[in-house]
Amino acid sequence: MTKKIGILFLSANPWTTGRILVDEEAREISERLQEGPYRDKFELHNHGALRPNDLQRLLLKYEPQIVHFSGHGSKRQQIVLNGREGRTKTVDLQGLTDVLALYNSHVRLVLLNACFTKVQARSISEVVNYSVGTDNAIGDRVGVAFAGAFYRALGFGKSVRDAFESARAELALTKMPRSRGFELFVKDSLDKGDSFPRIYTIRTASRRATDTQFLFEAEARFK
Repeated sequence: MTKKIGILFLSANPWTTGRILVDEEAREISERLQEGPYRDKFELHNHGALRPNDLQRLLLKYEPQIVHFSGHGSKRQQIVLNGREGRTKTVDLQGLTDVLALYNSHVRLVLLNACFTKVQARSISEVVNYSVGTDNAIGDRVGVAFAGAFYRALGFGKSVRDAFESARAELALTKMPRSRGFELFVKDSLDKGDSFPRIYTIRTASRRATDTQFLFEAEARFK
């Protein structure tokens, strides 16, 4: 059996921060994935009220290929998680990069759907193949729309690069305010021909004809 592409959806919306549509974003991702013919190749794991000490436990438990964060980012380019009693807890930029480096044998994409995450995403791209962040504040509904369009494209078999362009085109088409600023970062050493999550064909001989099977490349490749 082919291993599914694991998506670890992580969110944080401490009570001391403004309310954002993290639950709606998770639902949007799930519904848009279902639109595509390759929906069964993905597996979505949803965890909210994320605290810093939850991250490694969840990475160990699910071994995801995609890590998606929905929440707030500070102007100091730090993502904001839940602390004690629902308060905020910012995450050290280099510390988050170092943690993700430990799991880059399976993590291939980190999407930070939060304001002011460009620097963090660029840092992550040094240890993970793909990362997405923003260089300014984004609208709440913009984040939901971007995520939905991005994962819909993945569900139709598109690569990360193509899905990113599809999501940006969707925002331009609908002319949403505060929709600019999303950036895709790619690891310097990554093969330019990489198209994760790759779809390729395996032809198997049957008694009557040759069958074509479509498979996703769930495992990371290293040189």
